[in-house]
Amino acid sequence: MAKRSTRLAATGLALGAALSLLGTAGSAEAAAQSVNTTIQAGSNLRADATTNSRLVGTTTSTSKALIRCYVRGQYVEAGGYGTDVWYVGYVDDYAATPPHSYYNVWVWGGNVNVGADPSPELSPC
Repeated sequence: MAKRSTRLAATGLALGAALSLLGTAGSAEAAAQSVNTTIQAGSNLRADATTNSRLVGTTTSTSKALIRCYVRGQYVEAGGYGTDVWYVGYVDDYAATPPHSYYNVWVWGGNVNVGADPSPELSPC
């Protein structure tokens, strides 16, 4: 009887640990859904992750943004920095006349203030 209880307890501990890990993975995934950040002034907002895509707008000043995810698109180099990471999300340019909000626009990673490309806080699209 003691051996069976020990085995059941060990099985219960292993199952509990596995469920804990699954819960942690789910939380990390939920946290990676979007990031509030800013976009640099003069950043081009595009219809797709390439400089050849339609220009939707250009930020007039540092603008607030809610970034959802990233892709690896066209490699761009500017100001001594280069990356192929592009972010998609919503950008609010309150300094524009009139103020304007852009939805589902792509911004080159070098213009998005997330610290690293790609941001470790975001998932690929």
